[in-house]
Order: sequence, then C-alpha cells, then structure tokens
Amino acid sequence: MKRMGNIDILPMACVGLILVLVMMIIAPLVMTHTQTRVDVPRAHTSETKTEENLTITFTLDGQLFVNDDPIAIEDLKPVIAAELQQDPFQLVIVRADKNVMHNDVLEILADIKSVGAKRIALATKKPKGD
Repeated sequence: MKRMGNIDILPMACVGLILVLVMMIIAPLVMTHTQTRVDVPRAHTSETKTEENLTITFTLDGQLFVNDDPIAIEDLKPVIAAELQQDPFQLVIVRADKNVMHNDVLEILADIKSVGAKRIALATKKPKGD
C-alpha cells in the first residue's frame, strides 16, 4: 500500500487572508456615499460602524443630494419616505457644509423627521489634533 503525501494548505490560507484584507479595505469605500465634496464641521465624536445608510448632502451653493444623486429640495420628502418604506430604522446621515445657514439644515432635519425617520445623524470630521 502506497502512503499519500501531506497537502500543504499554507499557500491557500495566505491567499484567503489576503482576500479578506482586501475586502476589509475596499468595503468602507464602496458602502459610503461621499462623492459630493462637502466641508463638514469638526467635532469630537466616535466613529460609526459601517452599515448601509441613506446620505443626504447639502452643499455650500445650495445643492441637495441623496446618496450622491442630485435632487430638488421639494423632492426630498417623497424620496426619503420611499427609502424609509423599505427600512424605517435605516440610518439617515446629513452631510452639510459647515458654512451653510443653520436654518437650512434645520429645515432638512425637520423634513426628514416628518416623514418618519427613526435614526438621524449629522456628519462631522474629527479634529486634526486627536
């Protein structure tokens, strides 16, 4: 009877670990909506875990985006309501330029709340000193 040789699984394990590392690096880039450039304010906050969320971006020149798709301000409520129909506990993130009028941001927050959003967050940047 001929004895079988051992199979070396170390190269296969290394390839698997490399694939996991690549996915860990790429996943946060793909799952966030940050194509629209906005200078958000700085704040001492903790990082959020990566999850599928609804991102509303309000630029300095008054443009409004939902998940990086431009929309008119009057279309915000119906679009958010349609998204929240699928998942009412979906996180809604508001990214507003730090130089926009606070009243405009408050109106957007009121619109989001009025259509039934349960979880709302404001995007900020961590100060460079931390």
